[in-house]
Amino acid sequence: MKWKEEMMLKQPIEKVWQLFLDENAKILYPKLEDHVLVENENNETGAKHAQSYMEGKQLQTYIVETKLFIDTPNRKVRHTQFEMNGLFEIDYIFTLDKKGEDLTLFTYEGTQKGLTVTGKAMLMAGSKKRRNETVIDFMQRVETKAEKLEKNKW
Repeated sequence: MKWKEEMMLKQPIEKVWQLFLDENAKILYPKLEDHVLVENENNETGAKHAQSYMEGKQLQTYIVETKLFIDTPNRKVRHTQFEMNGLFEIDYIFTLDKKGEDLTLFTYEGTQKGLTVTGKAMLMAGSKKRRNETVIDFMQRVETKAEKLEKNKW
């Protein structure tokens, strides 16, 4: 499964980028319980974090690796990858392109691959409509949080 969506944000690139820095992970991921550095340094290629989420009554922890971290004045990219329960490999790529002083093109793309027969079957059985809603919901959360950040309130 692959997706790629774009959204124009009426915010400066530096403000939006703050949302994608490790120290602000809990802002974009409200279900995130913990985001703990386990290897290398925050906000760089090669960083690994243990991320914990509550799934029902169970705490799940994944090792999330930053595969690419680019931070230039006009373009910013964060590519992360993790395995979920040994069933799926998930890649997220967030790209911000400066289009003006207060205009940023936000691109969210990703893939989910089944690592086992069970994982592949689960992905095939999942609702494409629901997956698309999840992507759009995340993008709207970025837009909302960037607006609040601009007003200096989370």
